Amino acid sequence: MIDDLFDLHYITSLEETILSSVPVYTTNIANSTSHPKGRKGGTHRLCGIDIYSRSSPNRVDSLHPKASEFFDVFEIIEQEFTCPILLHRIDLNLQFYGMDGSSHLDSHEYTIMLMNNSEWRPEWGGQFQLLDDQGNVIEEHSYVPGRVIMFPSNIPHRGLAPLVKSVFRYSTVFRVTMEDDSMFHPQYTE
Repeated sequence: MIDDLFDLHYITSLEETILSSVPVYTTNIANSTSHPKGRKGGTHRLCGIDIYSRSSPNRVDSLHPKASEFFDVFEIIEQEFTCPILLHRIDLNLQFYGMDGSSHLDSHEYTIMLMNNSEWRPEWGGQFQLLDDQGNVIEEHSYVPGRVIMFPSNIPHRGLAPLVKSVFRYSTVFRVTMEDDSMFHPQYTE
């Protein structure tokens, strides 16, 4: 987990791009059994959009017109690692009141999640949870503007919805593989 990698001005600027230029759809399915095709199947639906995805090193399947701003974010995050990272996907997710995510797995080796909202209060909920195979919470992180969380994609996880009806919870998810498992620079490991 990394806090304070992005200042409030940067998060606010990215949030403005998301709010004004990135539509989200109700067809977002997060489950490796339905990825990358299909609107049926899967166990986990959120509102969202693919910002970038590729099915091989030489084939880009989707590229949103505002993708460059998300690549900029990823380049900042990438500097925190001690090994090369290969980016496979960038997805933007949106949750609103009553839209708790269900436990699911992601494709690829690791998931890096950025909490996009520029303002968030603890009483608004929106926690991120890692779960065991029985669905018990093994780790929970509060939603904090600009917080970055990285975890192995094969760990069941979910995001909880806001507890306030007029609040929306955005997160950007980067799906990656790495050359080795050294992950973050030592000052950022827990």
